[in-house]
Amino acid sequence: MARSVHNAWRGPAVGRRGLLRGALGLTLALAVLTLAGARPLAAQGQSVSGMVLNGATLRPLSGAQVLIEGTQRGALTDANGRFVFQNVTGATVELRVIMIGYREARVTARAGDTAVRVAMTESAIALDEIVVTGQPGGTQRRAIGNAIAKVDVTNVMANSQLKSMQELINGRAPGVVIMPGTGMVGSGSVIRVRGNSTFSLTGEPLIYVDGVRVNNEQGSGINAQAFSSGVISRLNDFNPNDVESIEILKGPAAATLYGTEASRGVINIITKKGAPGGARYSLTLKQGSNWFSNPEGRLPVNYWKDPSGKVQELNIAQREKDLGRPLFRNGAQQAFGLNVQGGTEGLRYYLGFDLDKGEGAERNNFRDQVSTRANLQILPNKDLDISVSTGYVTSRTQLSCEGGCGGTMWGAVFSSPQFLGENCAVGAAYGCGFRRGFQSAPPERYYAFEMLQDIDRFTGSVTANWRPFSWMTHRVTVGTDLTAEQNEEFQGRVDPARDTLAFFIVTTALGYKYQTRRTHYNNTFDYAATINRDILANLNSATALGVQYYQQRIEFIGVQGNDFAAPGLETVGAAARKTYTSDDYLDNNTLGFYAQEQLSWNDRLFFTAAMRVDNNSAFGEEIKWALYPKASVSWVLNEEPKAREILPDVVNALKLRLAYGQSGQQPLSFSALRTYTAITGPNNTPGVSPNSVGNPDLGPERGHEFEAGFDAGLMDDKLGLEFTFYNKKTTDAILLKPNAPSGGFTASSYVNAGEILNRGFEALLKAQLVERPNLSWDVTLTGATNHSEVLKLAGTDTTIISGSTQHRIGYAPRSWFRERVVSATYDQATNTISNAMCDNGSGGTVPCYNAAGVVTAPRIFLGRTTPSFEGSISTGLRLWSRLRLNSMLDIKTGYKKYNNNLRARCQIFATCLENIYPERYDPARIAEVRSNGTLVSFVVNDASFARLREVSLSYEVPDKYASYFRAKRASVNVAARNLYTWTSYPGLDPENQFLEGGNVGLEQSNLPQLSSFVVTFNVSF
Repeated sequence: MARSVHNAWRGPAVGRRGLLRGALGLTLALAVLTLAGARPLAAQGQSVSGMVLNGATLRPLSGAQVLIEGTQRGALTDANGRFVFQNVTGATVELRVIMIGYREARVTARAGDTAVRVAMTESAIALDEIVVTGQPGGTQRRAIGNAIAKVDVTNVMANSQLKSMQELINGRAPGVVIMPGTGMVGSGSVIRVRGNSTFSLTGEPLIYVDGVRVNNEQGSGINAQAFSSGVISRLNDFNPNDVESIEILKGPAAATLYGTEASRGVINIITKKGAPGGARYSLTLKQGSNWFSNPEGRLPVNYWKDPSGKVQELNIAQREKDLGRPLFRNGAQQAFGLNVQGGTEGLRYYLGFDLDKGEGAERNNFRDQVSTRANLQILPNKDLDISVSTGYVTSRTQLSCEGGCGGTMWGAVFSSPQFLGENCAVGAAYGCGFRRGFQSAPPERYYAFEMLQDIDRFTGSVTANWRPFSWMTHRVTVGTDLTAEQNEEFQGRVDPARDTLAFFIVTTALGYKYQTRRTHYNNTFDYAATINRDILANLNSATALGVQYYQQRIEFIGVQGNDFAAPGLETVGAAARKTYTSDDYLDNNTLGFYAQEQLSWNDRLFFTAAMRVDNNSAFGEEIKWALYPKASVSWVLNEEPKAREILPDVVNALKLRLAYGQSGQQPLSFSALRTYTAITGPNNTPGVSPNSVGNPDLGPERGHEFEAGFDAGLMDDKLGLEFTFYNKKTTDAILLKPNAPSGGFTASSYVNAGEILNRGFEALLKAQLVERPNLSWDVTLTGATNHSEVLKLAGTDTTIISGSTQHRIGYAPRSWFRERVVSATYDQATNTISNAMCDNGSGGTVPCYNAAGVVTAPRIFLGRTTPSFEGSISTGLRLWSRLRLNSMLDIKTGYKKYNNNLRARCQIFATCLENIYPERYDPARIAEVRSNGTLVSFVVNDASFARLREVSLSYEVPDKYASYFRAKRASVNVAARNLYTWTSYPGLDPENQFLEGGNVGLEQSNLPQLSSFVVTFNVSF
C-alpha cells in the first residue's frame, strides 16, 4: 500500500522535525563549505610525495597513515596508495607509515622527492597501532593492559559486502555474541559481551560514534499486539561505508572511564576522515537478492485425521508453489553510494551519501534508507585541531506480521489440511473455505495492514584538541544524538461486499490506526586534560583528569483511532473513535569525574591506575556517589634485552597484560521512586492509586572484572595470537520483584538482588600461511567460552521463576528449567498414557502428577539460553595480486532454544505426527505432547550450529582498463551470505528469537535468516 505517513509528525512534533531539518541543513552546509574551501594549498616550498606498497604483492595500499616525525603533519594514502606533503621544510624528513595489519615502516626522504616508495610487510600483531577507546586520548596498543577488539571496517568492506553494523561485528570480535531476532529486512539482533550479567535490565553494550554516546536500542518497532515484531536495531542506522574502524571494550576492566552504564561493554564507532590532497571520489553500486532458502523442505509438514479416519498431510509451501502462488519472493537489494575526501594541510574533509533499498522474502517487508555524512577536520596550527562529525539518516521500514501477530509464517507453520476448501463448507469455521490450509488466514489478509517505522536521526559532535604546551593536551567533545521515531500499525476500512478478506477482518473491518511517536535525545559533554612529563630519563608519566556529563531523554506519545467512515481515510483524526494510549517522558542524567595516572618505563613497561566517581539520576535517594577503580599493567617483554636472550627465535613480539576494573549499570529511570497512578474518584473527583512502592536504596549494578592475557607475534609475524582470561562478577544485580498485594502497591519494584559470575577465555589467531607475489593465503580463527553462574539471590538460596526460565543459584541466569518425563506407559488399544514418571533432578524419578492430576514433579535444568562458546573461521586467498576469495564460518554452541513452533503444533493445533501415530514414538514424549501444555521439555532443543556465513570473490580491474573510465581504481565483488547451516536443531533457525526481553531464546513463526547474493562495483576517481 503506497502512501506516506510522514505528515503524522505535524502538530506536537513540529519542533522535533524542525530540529532534524536544521541538523540536516547543518550537514549539507558543512558539505558545501568544505568543497568550496578545500582546495589544495599552492606550493610555497618543497614537496614530498610517493606511494605505499604491499611488500609481497607490490600492490598499492590505500588508507595507510603517513606521518612526518617531529610534527603534527600526517596524510592518508589514496586509492592508488599515493600521498603528498606540501611546503616541507628542511633538507630531509623522516616518514613513519602505519597501517592495521602491517609492520610500521620508516623511511628518510629528501625535500622535493616525488617518487618515495615505502614497502610494508604484513604483520599479525601491531603493538604501535593507535587505539582511541578506553583512554582519555588515543594511545598505542602496547600501553593498554586490557583486551580491545578492533574491526578494520575499511578492509572488511573491501572484501565483503555487508548490509549492517551487526554483520560487521559478528564473528570478528571474540567474546561478542550477536543473535538475530528474525530474517526480516531491517531487523536487528541481541548483543551480549562476555555473557549475560543482569537479571532484569538490558544487556546491551554502550555505543559511541566519534566520541558521542548514541541510542543503542535493539528491539524497537511496533508492539501493538503480543509477540509482535519489535525487532529493529538502532545500531544498524549507521552506514558501514562511512565507518573506518570499530573498537570494542569487553568489560569493566576496560570500561571504567565510561562509568555507570558501561559494565556491559562499549562499542566505539570511528567514522572516516579526510586527508591532504585533491578531491578523491569513490562510487559504489550494488545489486542483489534475498531469499528464504528451500521453504518447501524446511517449513513443517502438518497432518490431520479426517472424520473417516484417513490421514491427510499438507506441505503448504509446496502446495502454494505448485499452484503458482509461492509464499516467498526473491527480494531485491540495491544500493548507490558516493563519497569524496581530500583537503589541505589545514582543512580535511570526508563527505558521504548512501541510498539503500532492500526487500525481504515476505511481500510486504522492505527497508529504504538514505544516509549522509559530513566530517571536517580543521588544523589552524600545529597545536590545535578541531574535528566536526555530522551524520543524518532517514529511513522507512515495513515489517511483516510474525510471532503471535499472525502473518505468512504463522499461517504456514501452523497450517492444517482441515482448512483446505475440500475439507470444509465454504464460509464455515471462520472463513475456512478461503483459508487454503493456512492457520487463521491466508497471507493476503496480513498484506491488508501495515507495520511501519519511520526514522529521522542526526548524530553530531565537535572535538577539539589543544596543546598549549608540549607537555599538556586538552580535549573536549560536545555532541548530540537525536532520533525521531514513528511507529505505526494501520489497516483501512474493508468493504465486505467486495473483499473476501472480510471473513478474517471481523473486529477491525471498519479500519484502525495505532501510532506511537518517540523522540530520543542523547547529549554528551566530555572534557579531559593530560599532562605528560619525564620523571626520569627512562620513566614517563601521563596524568589525565576528566569530567563527563551524559543526558538521555525519551519523549513518547501514542494515539489510536478506530472506525473509518469510508475507504481511503488514513489519519487518526478521521477515525470515529480516538484515544491517547500514552503520553510520557523518561529522563536519565549521569555526572562523572575521573583521574588516571599512567607510568611508562622505557616505552615497554606500563602501569595505569584510575578512579572514577559517578552520580546518576536513577539512583535511590540514599545512594549519593558510586566509585569505580581501575588498574592495569602492560609489558612488552620481547623488547627487554635480557628477555630477548631467552625467548625462542620464533617469538618476535610478546606483550603481557593484566587488568582489574569496575564499572556499573544504572537502574531504569524513575525505578527508585514511589509512584502513583491517576484515577477518577467518586463524583468524578481526581484521585491517585498506589503503583510502585519505590526503593530509596536502589543503586547501580556493579561489575568487577579481572582479566589477564598476552599478544604475541610469531615466526617473523606470520602468526599473531591474542589470548585473554576474564573473571567478571556482577554485584547488586537488579531484579524486578513483585510486591505483596496487601501492601497496596500493585506494580513490581526493582531491587539489588544478587550476584552473577561470568568467566571464560577468548582467543584470536591470525596466520599468514603463504605470502608470494602471485599467491597469498591468510586464516583467522576466533573463539570464546563463557561460564555464567548466579552466585547469590537476595542473600539466600532463592530461585526466581519467570515462565520456563529461572534465576537459580549455581546456574546461568535465565536458564531453562522444566519438568522432564523420562518414562511412561502407552496402551495402544485404548490410546492412553499412564504411569508418567519425571526426573527428580538427583538421578531418580518421581511421579509427574499427584492424585488430583496436578504436575508436582520438580523442574530441572535443561540448558542455557545463551551460547557458552562462539567462534569463527575466516580465510582469504589472493591469486595474481588481483583476485581474492574470502569466506567465514560462524559457530555457536552450548545453548538451547524454546521451539514454540513445535509446542503449538503438537499441543495446541495437533498437527504433529505424534498426534497421528503416537505408537511410533517414545511414550515419554507422547506423555508430554498430551499434557495440555504443562510438560514441555521436549520443545527445549539444542541450538548449536555452524553456519557458512559468507563467501565473496573480489577482482581488482587492471589500471589500464580502469583508466578507460578515467578511474584510478576499480573492483568487482560477488558475495553470498547464509549459504548452509550445520545443526541438529529441529526448528526453522537456530539463531532466531524474540528480541523483546532480550535474554530468552524463544522462536515462534519467525522468518529464518535469509540467504543473499550481491554484486558490487567500486570505482575510485
